[in-house]
Amino acid sequence: MFYIYFHINKESGEIFYVGKGSGKRAYVKSHRSIYWKRIVAKYGYEIVIKEDSLTEKESAEREI
Repeated sequence: MFYIYFHINKESGEIFYVGKGSGKRAYVKSHRSIYWKRIVAKYGYEIVIKEDSLTEKESAEREI
């Protein structure tokens, strides 16, 4: 099963990343862009699982 997740800037409360994943992907810090790493280093982030129990196709459609 897959899910859609948001990474939210702790300081501003704005969503700076939307992703799809399975397992622990939303919590993994490796394989992220330099943009992502700079925001996290400066402001921190929160993780919100927006939708879960999705098929891979459903998660890909909703991520867009």
